[in-house]
Amino acid sequence: MTQPHPHPRSRWRAAATAATGLALATALATLAFTPTAAAATLYADDFEDGNSAGWTSSGGGWTVATDGSRVLRQSSTSADARARTGTSSWRDYTVTARVKPTAFNGSNRFTAVLARAQSNTSYYYLALRSNHTVELKKLVGGSSTTLATGAVTVTAGTWYTLALSVSGTTLRGTVNGATALTATDAQFATGGIGVATFYAAASFDDVTVSDSAAPSPSASPASPPPSSSPSASPSASPPPAGTIVVAKDGSGHHTTVQAAVDAVPANNTRRVTISIKPGTYRELVTVPANKPLVSFAGATGNAADVVITYDNASGTPKPDGSGTYGTTGSTSVMLEGNDFTARDLTFANSFDEAAHDYSAEQAVAVTTRGDRLVFDNVRILGNQDTLQPSSPNAATVSRAYYRDCYIEGDVDFIFGRGTAVFDRCEIRSLNRDSSSNNGYVTAASTTITNPYGYLFTQCTLTAPAGIAAQSVHLGRPWHPSGDVNAIAQVLVRDSALGAHIKDAPWTDMSGFSWRDARFTEYHNTGPGSTVTADRPQLADVDAPRFTAQAYLAGTDGWNPVG
Repeated sequence: MTQPHPHPRSRWRAAATAATGLALATALATLAFTPTAAAATLYADDFEDGNSAGWTSSGGGWTVATDGSRVLRQSSTSADARARTGTSSWRDYTVTARVKPTAFNGSNRFTAVLARAQSNTSYYYLALRSNHTVELKKLVGGSSTTLATGAVTVTAGTWYTLALSVSGTTLRGTVNGATALTATDAQFATGGIGVATFYAAASFDDVTVSDSAAPSPSASPASPPPSSSPSASPSASPPPAGTIVVAKDGSGHHTTVQAAVDAVPANNTRRVTISIKPGTYRELVTVPANKPLVSFAGATGNAADVVITYDNASGTPKPDGSGTYGTTGSTSVMLEGNDFTARDLTFANSFDEAAHDYSAEQAVAVTTRGDRLVFDNVRILGNQDTLQPSSPNAATVSRAYYRDCYIEGDVDFIFGRGTAVFDRCEIRSLNRDSSSNNGYVTAASTTITNPYGYLFTQCTLTAPAGIAAQSVHLGRPWHPSGDVNAIAQVLVRDSALGAHIKDAPWTDMSGFSWRDARFTEYHNTGPGSTVTADRPQLADVDAPRFTAQAYLAGTDGWNPVG
């Protein structure tokens, strides 16, 4: 947004942190593998095609989720279940999968990845147990032997990345990238891979098989390369579809996120997953419009472990002396490609307001222009103008779905003309140390012909301790350059509103009345939800027309809600 906010603002902000779900209790060494050649992908499946073709299951209830999450699920907690795939001739490789145990039927149950599988009853496996252990085991004719064991916190509902490497007689298992267990065994020399549960329900995603002898992060589907093709160097472009690994320490294909994006072929037709290892990546990132079907995935499952950030503001002078960046130009991460997804990571604009005195201090973390974008367990951090859901132009509708995300800021920190659904998200207003005005959650500029702007459903609107009650607005109508056809549409429904939200939560902007915008609420709760004459409520009869599915359906029936 080009309008600077006239009020003073806080000079301090503490970025929200999330504790990792994994705590190795033993003294486990950190994986330190720097390849001399990039590993070839032998097989990968992220279930984005909606099926489990090529997998053979035994026991339990195996399905690919149809709720938009596109994961392989085993739903029974009363069975010993496994699903296998791959080739019996595979010898030395690493199988990696994201695993989320969802329920355990007992205190010593597990979920696992399999390697060198001979049958449903003979294989090596790396198991996460409900009694907070990780075990490297073998199953021979249905009889199990423990080869190595360690301690690890196992929490139902948490994603873990499990990798099991087999090379000659050496076996190595890792959990979330830490070298956990090693063993030597000569029972099985070759075999396929799989995933399994033992009296537990679980979800599995991003299964990949690499010919590397060291565990690698998650993957997406890729056609197996010819066996005669040479390995590439770590800096070389990876295959046109599959997984590109980013690691600051050089252990991946690239050391920056933008280099990985650049390696994606233009006009690609298959999804490419960019798996990002832990670290803070201080860089400007753009996914251009000619690169659809790109996914960013944090490698550990903990969104705080991977941070992509930069610190330009609207008023920051450009290095070439040609002026300042402007609001959109300040964006840290620009997402223009269609069908982009992000999960388990953080996008931020780390501009330090206290260290600068610009007349325009808008500082955008993310701008979206592509259509059909999905964000899962993503943190988006900033202050003024944090997130801009937008589109290529005012005549084009672009949709984005934010599920279980955390978004923070103070002034107009969700703004723009895009269609965006925030589902079960935490929307946090930061404290600007004002007794009466600590900012505005939204500044939508929805085009008048678009019935759907922003929907907040089952969200929690929070603020830090000490913020003044009745000091934050839900929103104000933004008319870019005085555009009279920008008629904001915002609905907050079935959400919990903190005491920081004003009883009269909507306000005017730049001479335009909020009463001419499309601002409504529906069935909200919490101390900030008191219904007053200045809080339009959606009629019960209209509620079915303003659901997450309705906002996102468009003309193609898109439904990522899950």
